[in-house]
Amino acid sequence: MSNVSGGWRRLAAIVTVAALAMTGTTGCKKLLKGKKDAGATGTTASTPSTPQDDADEQMLVKLDAYIDCLNSISSSAHQARSRYLSWIRDPKAGPTGKETLILGIREIQKGEAEECQAGVNKANALPPRDGKLETAGSDFARAVVQLDALVDDARIYYDNKNYKDDKFAKGKALHPQLMAAFANFSKADSNLHATLDGITKPLSQRTLQRIEREEGKKFRYHRKATLIAARELIEAGDPIGDDDDVDFALYSAAFNELDKATTELETYGAVHRKDLDLQSNPSWPLAGSHFDTFMRAANEYRKKSREYLRCLRDAPPAAKNKTTGKVDVDKLPPCPDGRPRDVIAKYNEFIRTSNANQFP
Repeated sequence: MSNVSGGWRRLAAIVTVAALAMTGTTGCKKLLKGKKDAGATGTTASTPSTPQDDADEQMLVKLDAYIDCLNSISSSAHQARSRYLSWIRDPKAGPTGKETLILGIREIQKGEAEECQAGVNKANALPPRDGKLETAGSDFARAVVQLDALVDDARIYYDNKNYKDDKFAKGKALHPQLMAAFANFSKADSNLHATLDGITKPLSQRTLQRIEREEGKKFRYHRKATLIAARELIEAGDPIGDDDDVDFALYSAAFNELDKATTELETYGAVHRKDLDLQSNPSWPLAGSHFDTFMRAANEYRKKSREYLRCLRDAPPAAKNKTTGKVDVDKLPPCPDGRPRDVIAKYNEFIRTSNANQFP
């Protein structure tokens, strides 16, 4: 994908990492502005917790600060870079003063960088100790603080049109500093995403196993399986790292998993709907309507993902890497029924709906 446009990942950054909550807890934050996984509450454990369960509970608490950093900063930082480079002809040379349209730079929300750094410092001291995570978090926080200061300086300069007074002298001086800070941030951002993936993906699978161990494959199990599959699909369509072209085969397989999980939840719900109406259900008397709302959002995300799957499938040769066969989304022709941003919007909507509609 194009480094200037920012690609899909830069739009989806707030949702590509999700620490799926353990049963018996109040839930760990999704990358959706601090929302909780509401369906994680209300479990009646029939078996004692294991040492691994206890360690996972501690890790969920520790992860909050790192996830909050990505929630509040990652997307806006990438958008700042995209806006800045959208009007500069040559990213290597920087502004020349001959540009016909000067759009300046988007700001990173005030105070977020400092909050991120304070949160990471606190989380680094919490158990369980994880050197890789703590280093990734610290690197991210430092990169954010450095970038935030430069972006704020540049924003004021361009918003006030001070380049009309100094013939772009400051703009030219700021450019290499901004590009270095953006590169440093991008590296730290990708590393923190990848590090969290390495923790939260196995954790989410252990969550699923724990639910099955304590309850069996009932509503909570199928709901969690659907959420996990949804996350895998959004990430398959938005790879992290230097090679961010989309592997169609991988995306297709991930879609099939979501399709399967969603269908199994829907089927189980049709057969066992009466269980949602039991007064012993923590979500009674709204469990039934919450389930219906959850399923509508899941099916809308599945529908939009299927449309995007077709778009990838029908990609012209010019959009495919000649060596790997992967699809460069930035080179796809217009695909009105399967635009990446629409898939992102439906995924975000699905997660918000899930957070707000507990049913098992």
